[in-house]
Amino acid sequence: MVRTKRESGQAAPVERYLLYGEPVQSVEARFLHVEPIRLRSGRHHWTIAPHAHADLHQILLVTQGGGVMRAEAEHFPITPPALLVVPSGVIHAFDFVAGTDGWVVTVADSMAADVSRGEAAIDRLLRRAACIGGLEAGAVTGLSGAFTELSREFLWSAPARMLSIEAGLIRILVAAVRMVDAQGREDAPRSAEAALIARFQHLVEQEFRTVQTVSDYAKRLAVTEDRLLAACQRRFGQPPKVLIQRRVLVEAQRWLIYTTLPLAEISHALGFRDPAYFSRVFKKKISETPQAFRASRATVRAS
Repeated sequence: MVRTKRESGQAAPVERYLLYGEPVQSVEARFLHVEPIRLRSGRHHWTIAPHAHADLHQILLVTQGGGVMRAEAEHFPITPPALLVVPSGVIHAFDFVAGTDGWVVTVADSMAADVSRGEAAIDRLLRRAACIGGLEAGAVTGLSGAFTELSREFLWSAPARMLSIEAGLIRILVAAVRMVDAQGREDAPRSAEAALIARFQHLVEQEFRTVQTVSDYAKRLAVTEDRLLAACQRRFGQPPKVLIQRRVLVEAQRWLIYTTLPLAEISHALGFRDPAYFSRVFKKKISETPQAFRASRATVRAS
């Protein structure tokens, strides 16, 4: 059904995944997969650790349960019925309530681009993570039907199967675009602040290894520290310093789990002045030393 191959070149410090826990570095151009959320999430005890899908987008329809989706520095409460969009390359994680269900479709970036035929709205949709909760009953019925039909075509071989799969995918993408657009209109009064938050998140993702002061970020964003603080407090309930530090520590945890790099190299790569200071910060926030954290996760992975 799907063939995969390793990408040549230097390996990334953190593995990227095809689907939850399945390592892969590249995918077929026409890759698509659809299944109920409970199938994988239930096997992982409803908690999906931070990971990313290289060249793959995901759209989820959560019909029951709920929880939290984390995407980069953002936290999205999931209030069913809800639609979730996870663009390719975005580091994300799920903390689902036990029994959460619905649908998830995973599609190659190249296939999504092909079926959308250059539609700018779909291109925008697949650039940023989104979570839209409390969907209207009519919208949920139609969208759930689209996922169900797509699942049937995915599982069974029939004449013109690929055309039907493409049509189902387009139906889901269009519904997602319209739902995100409707939410955007509702949020229009806060659009300037939302744009600032988006720029801040993008800058953190690009610079967190070398820039760690709020003052420097504010200067690069051409705003005052007070304005950045107020925006982050309203959007996340936390100051920008915490968000920056969280992103650094998430990366540190990944490197400790998925690489064998010495602690000194990790601390230097993440912008800390010395390994001892890095260890103090890590222990204060994670409640374990980096060495203990790495050892405990290695034991779990080996078991």
